[in-house]
Amino acid sequence: MKIKPTISAYFALVLLFLNINFSVQAWNEHTLLAYAALKDLPFWKTSDSIAAKSLKVFLSDNEKELELFLAQHETWSRDNLPNYAPCPDALAFKETGNPDDILLRFYSAIRINQNLKAPLYLQLMPGVVAGGRTIVDPQDITTLEDLSLILDNIYILINEGELVSPFEVLCTANNEPDYGLDLGLFVDNSTDFGKTYGFGVQPFGNPNLEYSSQAPFHMCFFHEAGILYKFGPFLKRTYVDYRLNLYKALSEFAFAQNEDYWGWRFMGWGMHYVSDPSMPYHSKPLPGVSVLRMLWINFKAIIGFPGAKDRAVQLVSNRHTALEEFQVQILRKAFEQQDWEHPFLQALTHPQPHTPFDQKFLIEVVSKEASEKSVFMDKTIKKYMPYKMVSDPKVEASELPDIKRIVEVMRNEKGQEAVDAMTLAIAERFKSFSMITRSFMASVAKV
Repeated sequence: MKIKPTISAYFALVLLFLNINFSVQAWNEHTLLAYAALKDLPFWKTSDSIAAKSLKVFLSDNEKELELFLAQHETWSRDNLPNYAPCPDALAFKETGNPDDILLRFYSAIRINQNLKAPLYLQLMPGVVAGGRTIVDPQDITTLEDLSLILDNIYILINEGELVSPFEVLCTANNEPDYGLDLGLFVDNSTDFGKTYGFGVQPFGNPNLEYSSQAPFHMCFFHEAGILYKFGPFLKRTYVDYRLNLYKALSEFAFAQNEDYWGWRFMGWGMHYVSDPSMPYHSKPLPGVSVLRMLWINFKAIIGFPGAKDRAVQLVSNRHTALEEFQVQILRKAFEQQDWEHPFLQALTHPQPHTPFDQKFLIEVVSKEASEKSVFMDKTIKKYMPYKMVSDPKVEASELPDIKRIVEVMRNEKGQEAVDAMTLAIAERFKSFSMITRSFMASVAKV
């Protein structure tokens, strides 16, 4: 018998995914991850310093060429991205010669958060001191109200025309998409620009939570069962491919205009999007929940019993949060101690075998691998992480004080072997992360 999705089943599944507390990030600290993954490339030994240039000056210097480029890229996106939401014609970038609104015109044309600040700055590695350099307030870097994710970092100001290392620019830029570029872009996000961008209502995640609105730009679900897409076609409304192709093209455009600073910075932005889905919780909507169980709890919600749905949503949210907290705490400690024999740093410096980047790379390599690893990752979290944080549906893990010392709690409750097992599970994903970033860089810089 052929199953036909009903309107009630569709809306129940919508509610299921709207209630997931999607995390603001996939992997925490892309800057550190990119640094470890790329630092040993021979290319850096012969690369010259580049002159920093503000975004406003870059746009003003290339306004005429940029109008043609963005028009051509919009046509390409409509022809090549299957789930693309076309940019409204009224937002197309036009050369006017007016520097006063050029940032707004550019932000509107590429449909990002119009409150983006994009200062000239670099992020220092853990343990590196700023010396006499001007330290940048995190509030001048991100639009997020919650600064907890970046308060441990040190950012230094760089000046217009200052010579800087392209490697440092690339690594710093890797984290920028998590600083608010994709917040508030849907009509139900309570922003004026979200009502004009053409993305419609937020397809999943809670539209009332500030950080949740970036989820459809950082997650992609390409490998679900056909029946799930029938009940929830909104799962296809993800825009990771749009973002990574846009910034890859912008990077290539900047290099073609001899604008190396923005060539490397846009490359870092694109690199973020292509590597985010290597995290299983960004390539699978409910890791560890089978399709049949998902449809069953969806059916129970339809007939008035939402308890199973609520429990499943809470547990997935908690495990995602716990995984990120564990990962970033371990990663920062390894960097602070310069422990290059640590499994994380070994995985990043010794990636899995190279796969060349192409148009199918995101779907057939990145998200496919992560989706296949999602069940294993979920089981590993459930087995080795503290029960209260990952297996108690009555708890919101992000609100537990102990989440900020999850490694210590794991060691006390389940022993060092639990920490080691979780570390190795993440290290396997980091070998993939490293290959992905190297492949993406090679496709742009031809290294």
